[in-house]
Amino acid sequence: MRRTEIQKVAAVVAAATTLFMTANTLHGAYAHSALAGSGATIKTADKYQTALQLYPKFPSADQKVTLHFTVLDRNNSNVNGVYAAMVMKEKESGKIEAQVPYRFYELGDVSMDYKFHDNEDHVATLFTRVIGDPKYQANPLVADFEIPVGQITTISPGELLIQVVPFTMALVGGLVLLFKKKNWGPQG
Repeated sequence: MRRTEIQKVAAVVAAATTLFMTANTLHGAYAHSALAGSGATIKTADKYQTALQLYPKFPSADQKVTLHFTVLDRNNSNVNGVYAAMVMKEKESGKIEAQVPYRFYELGDVSMDYKFHDNEDHVATLFTRVIGDPKYQANPLVADFEIPVGQITTISPGELLIQVVPFTMALVGGLVLLFKKKNWGPQG
């Protein structure tokens, strides 16, 4: 291959990689209207839903993880004005590893960073006091979420397709364009 052809192939690969990374980032985006299909774990109590999404989705020991909790009302709208606290326990032993004190959040979106110390299953418990709700302002809404840490994970066929298809299509499309251009251009 000539140098210009190598540069064109490199440009196509770079474009495909960029498209893949963008598609992968968009796939992990958070949206309330799609909680059920977003990979979030959802707990329901009375007229509230509490959801947890992990970033990254599959945590392991010594890795910084963001726990993103969302508290929604029965209309799937953010709850306004909450105080939230969290307790992290090792699932099997029940040993408390961390306690995050109550803090005020204007909306029901609560993000906390955490670093797991070992590859054991954990339970994150979110305590939420909802301002203006007589029941849950006095006594917190409690939601437990099991978190497998360091477990070997499998990817579903749907997740695989979402990640691989855009990259493959961009790569194949770019190579087809490159070679069509080569065959249609001036012969030299």
